[in-house]
Amino acid sequence: MSDFSDMTFAERKAIVTGGASGIGKATALRLAELGADVVVSDIDEPGGAHVAEQIGGRFAMLDVGDPEAWDRVVAAFGPFDMAFLNAGIATNPGLPPAPGVPIADLTDEAYRRIMGVNVDGVVYGTRAVLAGMTDQGAGDIVVTASMAGLGPIAMDPVYGLTKHAVVGFVRSMAAALDQLPDGPDVCISAICPGFTDTNIIGDGAREFVAELGLEIMPADRVAQVVARTIAERPQGGQWVIWPGTEPRLYEWNPPIEV
Repeated sequence: MSDFSDMTFAERKAIVTGGASGIGKATALRLAELGADVVVSDIDEPGGAHVAEQIGGRFAMLDVGDPEAWDRVVAAFGPFDMAFLNAGIATNPGLPPAPGVPIADLTDEAYRRIMGVNVDGVVYGTRAVLAGMTDQGAGDIVVTASMAGLGPIAMDPVYGLTKHAVVGFVRSMAAALDQLPDGPDVCISAICPGFTDTNIIGDGAREFVAELGLEIMPADRVAQVVARTIAERPQGGQWVIWPGTEPRLYEWNPPIEV
């Protein structure tokens, strides 16, 4: 993995969503270690506040699917130089795949919940932080997607839907930013990890993953790649993070001109 200067992070303000645990917590710790001023956000107030205390940062209660909540947080703590839009859930958090035909028992409530967190949270978050980054002339946005955003995931098709949406949003936002003639120097990119040690994977899901012969990665490995993408700034890129391999940028076939 490449080395990079701490100056990439020193005296810069970051917001991390889903920062109370898992990849969010590991990344908050990593960014603070590199010198960033980190605002930890989550709906888990005790957990998020504890992480913020650990790193000498601040905590913000935030439901990422609520646009008004985003406005309040940015008004109180922003503007931000860096945003790690990481909060995410599975369709049935912590559980193995349900038996039977996929999504046959999917409730409207469960569908709206996962779309609100995984998709709306990224769009609202990008919109909320982009204004400040535009005024400042620069910024970095990193979104947690998944390997399920680059290929099919039979165990949770709706989760796969949300992560494909996130990847498409990142790529399209990057293209839109690049087309601004005198626009801000804002980079947006995504990380696409495989199974990682987070609250999404409960005991039942862990057993299922083990039966597939797959490894669950530690969250701090993913956090290192978040720091790397902020340092290297691959506009619109997606980092593939898989056990036993060096992280790499995903390579797409030549795009169709539109």
